[in-house]
Amino acid sequence: MAKEKNLRDKIIQQSMALFELQGYSATSVRQIAKRCGCTAGSLYYFFEGGKTEILQEVVRAYGLDPLDNLSWVIEEQSLEDLIDRLIAELPLFFQNVSKKLSWLMFDVGRLTENEMSMMRKFPLSLHKSILQGVRMHLDDPRKSLQVSWVIYCGFYGYIEVFKKIGLVVEEEFTIEEMGESIKTAVVALAGQEQMEAS
Repeated sequence: MAKEKNLRDKIIQQSMALFELQGYSATSVRQIAKRCGCTAGSLYYFFEGGKTEILQEVVRAYGLDPLDNLSWVIEEQSLEDLIDRLIAELPLFFQNVSKKLSWLMFDVGRLTENEMSMMRKFPLSLHKSILQGVRMHLDDPRKSLQVSWVIYCGFYGYIEVFKKIGLVVEEEFTIEEMGESIKTAVVALAGQEQMEAS
């Protein structure tokens, strides 16, 4: 049993090394098996979904699961506190994701539908984390969903435009200023709920 776990862990680690070295698309199941000193059949024993399933486990091994990284969202005392904490935490989280998964960026256009579907789970998981925090402060499930998407899209869009692709515009503003804009929108949406309830 320990020997099987060791081989499974070795497959994940060696896959990670190969993906970083030559990219995901350029890495074959045969190469991974050879590097691990096992057969392709042994690899499929542990990962029935093949390389797609290995990719999922490699991403998990980096420790990038938003549900783990943002578990604190349910501890914040108000929506405003939640947004303030997201201002502090999300840029570092996205920077960490970009750094650790930079090798995958070149392969996005070459991923199969299955692989793309698996990768879409990551941003959806981030939204789910934010939604958990929002639900602590709003009773209406529909309003919670709207507010969580406003927060997600606002921060994600800001980080993509100004940080990831490095777009510089005359009117560029800080993540804190963006957070204040998001907070204003969220408080207005939340206030609507409270007015409708009375």
